[in-house]
Amino acid sequence: MEWVFWCLAAVCAGLILFLLKIATTIWWKPLQLKKSFEAQGIRGPPYSLFYGSTTDISRMMDEQKSKPMPLSHDILPRVLPHFHEWTKTYGQDFIFWFGPQPRLVVPHPELIKEICSTKFGSYRKLLPSSNPLSRQLLGQGLTGLTGEKWAQHRKIINPAFHMNLLKGMIPTIAKSSASMLDEWSKLVLSGASEIDVQKEFRDLTADIIARTAFGSSFTEGKDIFDMQAKQMILISELFRTVYIPGFRFLPTTKNRQLWNLEKEIRRSLRQVIDAREKTAEMEKTGGYGADLLGLMMSQSKEQGRGNVKSNGSLSTEEIIDECKTFYLAGHETTSVLLTWTIILLGTHQDWQEQGRREVLQVCGKNNYPDADCLNHLKIVGMIINEAFRLYPPVVYLLRQACEPTKLGRLSIPAGTQLVLSILAMHHDPALWGNDAKDFNPGRFSEGIAKAAKHPMAFMPFGTGPTICVGQNFAMLEAKLVLAMILQKFSFVTSPSYAHAPVILGTLRPQYGAQVILHMD
Repeated sequence: MEWVFWCLAAVCAGLILFLLKIATTIWWKPLQLKKSFEAQGIRGPPYSLFYGSTTDISRMMDEQKSKPMPLSHDILPRVLPHFHEWTKTYGQDFIFWFGPQPRLVVPHPELIKEICSTKFGSYRKLLPSSNPLSRQLLGQGLTGLTGEKWAQHRKIINPAFHMNLLKGMIPTIAKSSASMLDEWSKLVLSGASEIDVQKEFRDLTADIIARTAFGSSFTEGKDIFDMQAKQMILISELFRTVYIPGFRFLPTTKNRQLWNLEKEIRRSLRQVIDAREKTAEMEKTGGYGADLLGLMMSQSKEQGRGNVKSNGSLSTEEIIDECKTFYLAGHETTSVLLTWTIILLGTHQDWQEQGRREVLQVCGKNNYPDADCLNHLKIVGMIINEAFRLYPPVVYLLRQACEPTKLGRLSIPAGTQLVLSILAMHHDPALWGNDAKDFNPGRFSEGIAKAAKHPMAFMPFGTGPTICVGQNFAMLEAKLVLAMILQKFSFVTSPSYAHAPVILGTLRPQYGAQVILHMD
């Protein structure tokens, strides 16, 4: 019977070690980290065992989402109520807890520059959720990669977003926009002048990115993006939850939906890529097309001709992940930017009229704007930048310290998560003046660098080496679409519009964005 005793002793010892490890992870380590930050003058809300601050965050966000807010651009209290409350209580620099992980809020542009640029090797990117299912949204695309893999993908993808190539897409963007505006004209003539521009721009930008990314395969592209839109809504619900290990394998209703969507998205993209490969082989042209997918496949093939170990071409699965990233960079960002821009101009008629006068003077009333016209639309660019400032599609970025490091005056322990608060920084009166909560495109009249008291205070696309590769595409598309709208229509925000910015993956109007159109 002695062996039974030793087996039981081993099991008990293993169980004790397991429980000690859990206790260390969810109690002892957070306690030590809390003391370390408090010794440096950084405080925050109390740590709750296992859940951290997530229960309080969910409660505050649910309270804010339960009702619209007054028509004001002071949106931080509604969009990120925990930031607002805890900043008042603990100051701009504070920590809160995502489960047992500390999150240090970094609202200072100089420190954000240090994190994103000079300390690039000391920090890695994080997704907003620790749930592995949330990684389906980007997979191993550029946005979710770090280190050498990120550098390889960036080198291959950069040429596809070169401005000269993007200019060649202007006729495609203009054609899609014209089709939408023709439908708007029919509605106005029929007497139905109210539209929800959020829905309109989602359909438009889906059509544009499908055509510019997939060319002749744009119909398949639109179907893929429709599935990814559903995927994004489901995944956005995970961003506020602490992941329980193994939960992703349980066949819950949402998990099954996410499994099926991911499987179908990847299958559909694989078919489009395989068809390109077969066409290129048959035609023996050596090219895959002039759309974004074709350019990326061509660049990947070109890289593969060199030193495969250091450069390498992208596998089909990696190209699929980059196609998924196209959706966010080329569809979601521009869609919400245009939506908020129209809402802002609908409530600020003076700036709408200034923008319209500039468009008519530079581009005329009946001609599609070309690249030269777009370059001369200074006021339109100022309006778009101010919309980006007040309503950035991505309200914060996440980084994690890979090693103990210094950040300004602070000693940051390894594993600390850093919240780069774009929305808070964009609304900070210390950076933008007393009118920081007001819509004032004139602040960008001398360019982005001089718009605020710090040149790094404006960063809707991020900053440093990881700045969004699709920023030129998004700006070109937004300027073109807005210019074409101003050529044909004037508009006011509808009385039925309920102001309710909310995070659903990106910053969106919770109840839509209704405006009333008038044909000029």
